[in-house]
Amino acid sequence: MRPVYRSISRTVDKFIVVYEGATKGRKRHSPASVDLSELNRPEYFESPEKFYNLGCDMPELTITPEHVKADVRVSRYSFKSETVSGHEENDTVVGRIFRARDDVHGKDAPCAIVIHGWRESGAFASYYYLMCWLLARYGINCVMYNQPYHGPRAPRGSHDGDLMMSADMEQTVKAFRQSVCDVRSLLTWTSGNFSGPVGLVGLSLGGFISLLTACADERPKFVIPVIAAGDLLENIDKSIVGDTIARDLKAAGISLETVEKNWRVITPCSFKPKVSPDNIYPIAGEFDMMIPIENVVSLQRKWGIERARVMPCGHIAIGMFGRTLVNEIADFIRDRCGLGNPAAADAK
Repeated sequence: MRPVYRSISRTVDKFIVVYEGATKGRKRHSPASVDLSELNRPEYFESPEKFYNLGCDMPELTITPEHVKADVRVSRYSFKSETVSGHEENDTVVGRIFRARDDVHGKDAPCAIVIHGWRESGAFASYYYLMCWLLARYGINCVMYNQPYHGPRAPRGSHDGDLMMSADMEQTVKAFRQSVCDVRSLLTWTSGNFSGPVGLVGLSLGGFISLLTACADERPKFVIPVIAAGDLLENIDKSIVGDTIARDLKAAGISLETVEKNWRVITPCSFKPKVSPDNIYPIAGEFDMMIPIENVVSLQRKWGIERARVMPCGHIAIGMFGRTLVNEIADFIRDRCGLGNPAAADAK
């Protein structure tokens, strides 16, 4: 079956990149500045929490119950981001809370902050609802987080993710910083409102954000980057998304050397994680054309991560293995939290 999975995976990855590139209304953003030395101070690499320095104050969440489905209570939440970006819509953090069934792990139930990928509609997409609902059925609370400039946080006239990552290097750095700080705010809130351990699950771009958060904050008890790695530009020539970014940068007259220097502060491999490598579990796609498998291997080597899971899929086609993915995530969380595997509860 591997040749079939490889063919499907690569076809789907290529189609999605072409489709996204053809989306009407997407704008190319040019850099306002190419000197970002002030955002890449030496002290930030010694202590990344000095750059990602917001999120330790308890946020005031507005929570609106939505419904209960199979003993999982689903609510919406919102709060003001500590970061002021200049875009009103973007500075209100939104998402969903999925409270786990009480009969699985009880008050010891862990909580996963789930972070979506680039150019996605965000926390309210149906597939994220299903993933978080399944995890909650398995006894794991989930807080689905909407990244900056995506979904309800996208300013009027922009598309999902246009202002999150682009040839405007300064805007990209500031958007990444806001996302990490927003996640730190959620770590503060979840740590104060759930009794069990709290950690991070990030998909694609969300995986990069989870890894950056693990460099600035020691509180996550588990970090699971899915189809993500530690360097945005590593093997860029082997990534079809990287090739798209490279073309935009070239059109703006920016060399990759300049980008590497300016984006160091948003590159996880520029830092050492505060979270133990034993508590970090990358899940990769063997045929991923967006985040090449070599990038995941490189992250493991640089950070000393021993455990990882490689699935026979591409980037987008990891959805073909949705149930397997959820099981992998749940099993690692239980293992790191010392909860065991209540198979009987899973079967209900």
